[in-house]
Amino acid sequence: MIIREYQRAAEAGDADAMVTVAALLMQRGETVEAETWCRRAAGTGHLDSMVTLAILLDRRGKPSEAHTWYRRAADRGHTDAMNLLGLMLRDRGDITDAEGWFRRAADTGHTEAMATLGLLLKRRGDLDEAESWYRRAADAGETEAMINFGVLLQERGDDAEAETWYRRAADAGETGAMNNLGLLLRDRGAVAEAETWYRRAADAGHPDAMNNLGVLLKSRGLLADAEIWYRRAADAGHTTAMFNFGNALERRRQFCEAEAWYRRAADAGETGAMSNLGVLLRRRWKFREAELWYRRAAATGDWTAMHNLGVLLELRWKFREAKTWYQRAENARMNRRDH
Repeated sequence: MIIREYQRAAEAGDADAMVTVAALLMQRGETVEAETWCRRAAGTGHLDSMVTLAILLDRRGKPSEAHTWYRRAADRGHTDAMNLLGLMLRDRGDITDAEGWFRRAADTGHTEAMATLGLLLKRRGDLDEAESWYRRAADAGETEAMINFGVLLQERGDDAEAETWYRRAADAGETGAMNNLGLLLRDRGAVAEAETWYRRAADAGHPDAMNNLGVLLKSRGLLADAEIWYRRAADAGHTTAMFNFGNALERRRQFCEAEAWYRRAADAGETGAMSNLGVLLRRRWKFREAELWYRRAAATGDWTAMHNLGVLLELRWKFREAKTWYQRAENARMNRRDH
């Protein structure tokens, strides 16, 4: 009934009603008809409909035409279009033009554009200007900017102000800020409060927080509780948690299941899992596959894998190469200790 009322107004030429009809149709998954109404509204010069049409076209795999509509709306001063056009250009690698649109949107007070511009500048190494835009966005209530600003402040050694911004974002419900606040508090020795924030983020589904909570619980000797959180994070695709869960299973001598989790983590690029998988395989006399995983881990600079590769090569009578890997392992270990 509601959509029919808007359709009558839309058919009478009401552009706002056309956009509303399109939005209702999109909610029902009727994207083709939604696009038709967006086009009719956009054809009247309705800026919001141009942006909605661009979003719809992008979702339907028509980025070139989406770009055209974003650009039309942006050229006429639509700040959301400026920001979305910037994001599209950034994602396709056109950083210079993207920055230009982020700046135009940010200069009008668009907080998301401010935050994104700050991130772009930080990646480029322009830290002072990045800080300026992060602060403007954070002061305006942009929670993602609060988190990124906190990270930048921590990198500059200002943990006190970083904590302030993490708390503001965490109080606003940002799970990433809760996790970062937990890390900061843990490093300061405030383990109880760190656990509180980890739990809030983990309960809300943040995989990093789940894994970090597991690490904290393990350090307190609560191995069963730690394993529960490792498993939840691993099931969510967190590769370090897969490794940690595999480690927990290996300690319980559940070697087959441990190997399965090590493989998942190793396939995803987790170096420690590659090394531990090599150990399990060597114990089962699968020397060739163990060597493969040791070499992959060693190539990332893992000195334990380098040493284990040396041991394996000795077992296979390859003494000269084994000696080389022992030396590399020692050098890597010493470099790590010095840093």
